[in-house]
Amino acid sequence: MEELWFIRHFRTSWNSAGRLQGQRDIALDDPLSDQDTKTLQGNLERIMGQEFALVVTSPLQRAWQTAALHGFPEAEPDPDLVEIAFGSWEGCTWDDLESEHPGIWQSAPHRLVLGEPFEAFNARIMRFYERVLATPGPVLAFGHGAWLGGLQRLLNEDSEKGLSRQLLGNGALLRLNLASNQKMR
Repeated sequence: MEELWFIRHFRTSWNSAGRLQGQRDIALDDPLSDQDTKTLQGNLERIMGQEFALVVTSPLQRAWQTAALHGFPEAEPDPDLVEIAFGSWEGCTWDDLESEHPGIWQSAPHRLVLGEPFEAFNARIMRFYERVLATPGPVLAFGHGAWLGGLQRLLNEDSEKGLSRQLLGNGALLRLNLASNQKMR
């Protein structure tokens, strides 16, 4: 089917502080903010009645908690959906990273020394992409912001291009037709 419905996890305390979470296993804010609650209701309306051939989640708790809030507590954990490992930058702020390496995240993040080489990050994304393409129906995935930025960068064949810091807001849902690489509404 080549259709991916992607929902970024809801807000955590580290999102609110502008911290790089990476592979730190941080829980969602409890309770959800009013904005996240509104986003959840909108997402539930969009996915109501939709049949998914596969529902997967990053194994990090902020993603699987988001899956459970959407009615998918049994979503399959997929390690390829884990956020990029920021290494020693985890816990630091985006402003810290920008101050130390101005513009690099947006222009050439593969030049940063992180907890995971960009080649390994890209390989995980491509394995998941191939899994979606081989699935006979729409796939619903719960994951992370930089991961989605990596997918879109690879789909646009810009593996050397940078990543956006705010590609998709917390809790937001994005439908992608991977065959044509188009956002769907």
